[in-house]
Amino acid sequence: MIRPEMAQKFIDQITDYTEYNINIMDESGVIIASRSKDRIGTYHEAADRIVRGKEDIVVVDDDKLYPGVLPGINMAIIVNGKKEGVVGVTGSPSHIREVAMVTRLAIEAMLKYEKQQENILLRQGRKESFFQLLLRVDDADPAELRAAAQLLGYDESLLRVPILCRINDDTPPDRILEAIRANRGHWVQDLSTILDDRHVLVFRTLRENSSRNYHLRDDILSYMTNTLDRLDRGDVDASFYVGTPQKAFSQYIHSYHHARWLEKKYRKKTKETGDDRIHFFFDHASEYFYSVIPKEELHRVFYQYNNQIRGEERIQFSDTTRALIETNFNLTEAAKLLFVHKNTMLYRYNKLKNMLDIDPLRNSSDRTFLILLYLSLL
Repeated sequence: MIRPEMAQKFIDQITDYTEYNINIMDESGVIIASRSKDRIGTYHEAADRIVRGKEDIVVVDDDKLYPGVLPGINMAIIVNGKKEGVVGVTGSPSHIREVAMVTRLAIEAMLKYEKQQENILLRQGRKESFFQLLLRVDDADPAELRAAAQLLGYDESLLRVPILCRINDDTPPDRILEAIRANRGHWVQDLSTILDDRHVLVFRTLRENSSRNYHLRDDILSYMTNTLDRLDRGDVDASFYVGTPQKAFSQYIHSYHHARWLEKKYRKKTKETGDDRIHFFFDHASEYFYSVIPKEELHRVFYQYNNQIRGEERIQFSDTTRALIETNFNLTEAAKLLFVHKNTMLYRYNKLKNMLDIDPLRNSSDRTFLILLYLSLL
């Protein structure tokens, strides 16, 4: 369907370049745009014959052949194999054939471009609606999610993992998204969108290898290498948080929340370099599970310890335990993190061990106990 306002705008634009009168008719044979404004809204029999018949061109030599139709050439406007309307150029057919042909080609090109833009906008609208369902609705209907995904061509049987990008400087998010989509590893089945002026989200599709295994870390690091190179060339400060892999669209919201938790917990204010910018949820899964334990329950379990560990002792205990947790209970690394000598760190650890009668370096249950106690103190 040709919009009258678009057709008239086209005619108005070419008026300065030709002396011939041009009419554009719709699929019912009615003139919807013309250089001669008084003809708009009138019936054009030759155009109706083209639209309804098999002919693509009707040449009118005699103005008496079709009442109200002046001599000229009328041609079908064909877009994607379908007659959308007719363009007519008034004048001697022997003089205007090339003008009519060029005019028809120009209108068809304009209509094709307009339809492409409409399709782009339609897909963008569908994509926005899909992501709204995917990320904003906790109890979204799985069937509704599948239907929305099907319109976009997304396959639910594929395993995907969210990569949440946080922009730490003033880089526009569309620049980040462009760098991600330009990645050599980016695939048509990867879901990507801008969430806000600080966040870009990609659900990266993980592909099975010949052994039917997924290598999440290697795949993500390989996938991100090209993107990081592009961002580094522009001196962009951004961090990436990798959530949990999922297949069912209804579970994507939980996977996304895992990436959000990771960002909230481990967002750094200073610019990171290399792979340090990429954080994986499964590297911190135990901390996540500890974080979802009800605080009231922790308080009840460790009430007596909380009363005993007070003042400066409490501060030193918390700092020491935090350093041990962040270094996977490596005394040397923990000492570096606290900027103290290794012997000082050993003294603090022995004090902690004797006070609680535990040995978390050698006993995994003691390690769990210490972590939970630390969380209750927080």
